[in-house]
Amino acid sequence: MSLSLKFYIAIIAIIAGVLIGTLLFFEPLEPWWIIVVWGLSGWFADAFPVEVRKINGNKWIIGLSMTFNLSAAILFSPISAMIIGAIASTSLNEMKTTQWYKMVFNISQISTATFVAAFVYRIFPVSSEIVKIFAIAIAIGIYAIINNSFVAGAISLATKKKFKWILKDVLIDFFGLSIFISLGIAYLAIYLYPFVHFYVIFIILGPLLGIRFVIDLYRKFLHTKLEAMYALTKALEEKDPYTAGHGERVSLYCEVIAEKIGIYGKHLDDLKIAAQLHDVGKIGIRDIVLNKPERLTITEYEEVKRHPIDGANVISQIPSFERIVGWVKYHHERWDGTGYPEGLKGEDIPLEARIIGICDVYDALTTKRAYREEFSHAETLKMIRSEKGKAFDPKLVDVLIESADEFDKIRIENAPVYPEMKK
Repeated sequence: MSLSLKFYIAIIAIIAGVLIGTLLFFEPLEPWWIIVVWGLSGWFADAFPVEVRKINGNKWIIGLSMTFNLSAAILFSPISAMIIGAIASTSLNEMKTTQWYKMVFNISQISTATFVAAFVYRIFPVSSEIVKIFAIAIAIGIYAIINNSFVAGAISLATKKKFKWILKDVLIDFFGLSIFISLGIAYLAIYLYPFVHFYVIFIILGPLLGIRFVIDLYRKFLHTKLEAMYALTKALEEKDPYTAGHGERVSLYCEVIAEKIGIYGKHLDDLKIAAQLHDVGKIGIRDIVLNKPERLTITEYEEVKRHPIDGANVISQIPSFERIVGWVKYHHERWDGTGYPEGLKGEDIPLEARIIGICDVYDALTTKRAYREEFSHAETLKMIRSEKGKAFDPKLVDVLIESADEFDKIRIENAPVYPEMKK
């Protein structure tokens, strides 16, 4: 963990500590048993988080304790809500794995966000149900911004990536997924509490966990579909061993260029998936054509040229991959309009397809094929530079050249093992 990240966590912890210490003298506390039971209910809900994605190998998850934190911010005093948030965000797993700094960060940022939400709600003169709903909505929005800003800051310092792009991405995840889980049920808890009091916990835990498991099942379903696609690419590598690892390397190259031009988060994840699957349509090409060591005939070349369309058709079978279909379909288009399958030109070609296209060519040139030896890194850069404004987007050529060392490192670390070679 970097010094800057340690300092960042320390500052947030100090802010939370000062707030709690100050409020203890000025704010009334709810009965201790309500605070403990409410906090432990949130802690229990957090034991079943929703995994959004992985960032640099670390899981980015959304905990379900947010429902209890937000309802506490509205129903109880700010200091009580802060303590409930702290209890709910305490992770025994982080204690066991000595990741105490993560626990300190989570407790501090969540309790602080909960306090601010409680404070903001109390600013409004709640004179009617409409005003109350508006006040709750504003408080929830403030909680989301503070909570996700703290998280984005930590991720930015840990990954050395731009804060604004990460914040945008985590806010999209928050409002696109968990807001329909936690926030709707938080509203339910707030309106039922005056009637059933403490027993509202048992009313909301059931649907909260039920919705979580449905989402998890859906995510596993999508993951299974994706694994099936990857299996097709592995089958393709069995047909053409010279392309072993091609999709993975193209994905890594795409990541380098994408981050240089400001593509992060879900957008980057989708691009990497498209890069890994960009040649899946080749599964339909005959082996005798795919592995032919001589020049292809016109008929054989036309067969090869169908693979972007076939690949797009395969990927389109998964509704959640609709966004990447065009990226796969058009990765062989050229900047000057002489590519295939539709002869798109310039910026009419999707940016993501242009990125995949240039990375695809780099990997193809720097690896062996049945009909030729590989080119060196320097030779490949020279060839790509010569196609600037012809085959490739001039801006992407510049980015690739600027990232040459990173490309070369990926090339060396992920070098394929060819059929005639032994490890």
